[in-house]
Amino acid sequence: MPNTECALCGTLSPQPEVPAVEPPPAAKSAPDLDTRPAEPERSTIGAWMQSCPTCGYAAPDLSHAAPGVEQLVKSPGYIGCPGPFARHAYILERLGFYADAGWTALHGAWAFDDDGQEHAARRLRSAAISYWKQGKAAGQHFMATPPEEFAIVTDLLRRLGDFDQAQATARVALNDDHLPGLMQDTLRFQLSLIQARDTARHTLAELPPRPKGGARVTLE
Repeated sequence: MPNTECALCGTLSPQPEVPAVEPPPAAKSAPDLDTRPAEPERSTIGAWMQSCPTCGYAAPDLSHAAPGVEQLVKSPGYIGCPGPFARHAYILERLGFYADAGWTALHGAWAFDDDGQEHAARRLRSAAISYWKQGKAAGQHFMATPPEEFAIVTDLLRRLGDFDQAQATARVALNDDHLPGLMQDTLRFQLSLIQARDTARHTLAELPPRPKGGARVTLE
């Protein structure tokens, strides 16, 4: 791993770089319902965040830091964050980048999933929802369209075991008369998982087939 100089304290330390990966075959490329990518990109998630061993600054690239970050890194709230993704999400939230903070927290949940740290993963999924709510109140969108936002929040709520809220979120989205076919399929699948009290991860490849003659909208 190449050495990177921390923008805050000047420490040189070996830091991971995200490796280039070949896209998987189409048949194996379905992401999770919360957009987590398939392999081989899935295995690069741990390299998405760097962390300084001296001052604790966490960022995708330690050699850059926005004004004001040095004080945030010294705060008790930052120090108490579980892991580098959560720490960088804290910085983004304090700087007003709520949508990005939510995504960073979710990426941290994925990393904790891989480490078998269920409690920490739940904490970061909950944080992602909270950051996104702050962002929406500030006029920030975290996905391209509202149906996509409803769909991903439904999945996070279901993974957290908040089945009532997950069901309510999915049903609000399904009331949209112009909901794309893929979103309809995804949200209906979510309702079936919610009914089964299922908190496991699932992929778009698991969506049940549409009735004969009904063409599913794809992501491509």
